[in-house]
Amino acid sequence: MMPLECRLTPAIQTGLALVMLTAWPAVNRAEDPADSKSDDLAISSMHLLRDQCIRCHNAKKNKGELNLARRALALKGGKEGPALIPGKSSESRIIQSLNPDSDSHMPPKKQLDDEQVATLGRWIDAGAEWLPAELVIKTKSLDPDKLGQLPGGYRPVLALALSPDDKQLAAGHGNSVIVHNIAEKDKPPLAKLTGHRDAIQSVAWSADGKHLATGGYRKVLLWNSAEWSLVGEISDLPGRVSAMTFTPDSASLVTASNASGQAGEVALWAIAGLAKRLSWSAHNGTVFDVSISPDGTTLATAGADKLVRFWSLAKGEQLMQIEAHSSPVLSLAYKPDGALLASGGADKELKIWDTKTREQKNLVTGHPGNVAAIAWPEKKAELITAGDDGALRVCNESSKRPGKTWAKAADLLHCLDATTDGKLLYGGADNGRIYAWDRNGNITRTLAPTKP
Repeated sequence: MMPLECRLTPAIQTGLALVMLTAWPAVNRAEDPADSKSDDLAISSMHLLRDQCIRCHNAKKNKGELNLARRALALKGGKEGPALIPGKSSESRIIQSLNPDSDSHMPPKKQLDDEQVATLGRWIDAGAEWLPAELVIKTKSLDPDKLGQLPGGYRPVLALALSPDDKQLAAGHGNSVIVHNIAEKDKPPLAKLTGHRDAIQSVAWSADGKHLATGGYRKVLLWNSAEWSLVGEISDLPGRVSAMTFTPDSASLVTASNASGQAGEVALWAIAGLAKRLSWSAHNGTVFDVSISPDGTTLATAGADKLVRFWSLAKGEQLMQIEAHSSPVLSLAYKPDGALLASGGADKELKIWDTKTREQKNLVTGHPGNVAAIAWPEKKAELITAGDDGALRVCNESSKRPGKTWAKAADLLHCLDATTDGKLLYGGADNGRIYAWDRNGNITRTLAPTKP
């Protein structure tokens, strides 16, 4: 038989074209309400997957070996088979797992309401139309230069850092950075650094003492500490720079930043020229703290997703993760020998981890609120925490509760740093003041912000 296309003469083709034109719906006809309802159903279903499922079932975190980021992967499924079977909602694992009596109930800590489950069921029965763009949380990035002024009295100390020689203390007071002279009492500040419009979220001093980095909203400023001149600026950032640290060789700067509702991004910048060397998505949500191992090879990150993750600084690849706390992880500190890592959470707990095996070596309870910051200045078993009640607490890597509670600051504490010998500790408070403690637990000095 001759192939069909060879037997369609021009006359027959013309006739077919006329038939098709009369039978085909008009291009400019009014939108079919059924199409609109179908789109609404698909959009609603995509949003349910985005908000309730994909956080635990994606390329980086695929619980049960299930990735729901793409339709083909959802059809393939995980350990228990296909997640969805178009046209057959009752046979689809995703619907079965939403049943409150399911052995593998999802989401694990909540129950979708009947209407949400029904929406997903109707969507599957209708063919499970996939709209990838609806899985993305859309956010608008605000230009940092268009931020309004902070309220006049709002000058919290959210971040501070001691210079390597312990003679200077740089702290964010609202949107200004004050470099305090702590080598001599009753001396005026050494410098006041401006250039941020939002509150300073992070401060880091290079190990060689030559540079200070200050982080705010979508901006990092790099300063020359010899004369306090501005060296450069990093503006390729998604949101507030929530944590920051230099590598031990002072050659690179690590930043953590995220836009509201987005994943926390970690980036590595070369100090010479401030070129971005590496960047990667580190956590679902804010990265509250970062800490580099004493040997300079591994970066630990603390996330709003309750995880602690370890990364290769050379490649930006994840080495391991710990499901560390039942609430966001707020603070981290390596023991100076690198064998242990301490993590503090919004669950009021301090935990000690073996950095090789991920084994939890100790759990310290007894904090009245957030464990906002941790200092582990010496290779001993003793470490110090800062909390919501303004007090510092002395903890031990093997004791179950804090051993001592030191004098309280007049407001809640956000940050903490210790001198190299561990004899003095400095905490930044919400009232804009910095408090200094000696090893007897007494507040020996208070540093107030300069007048605007």
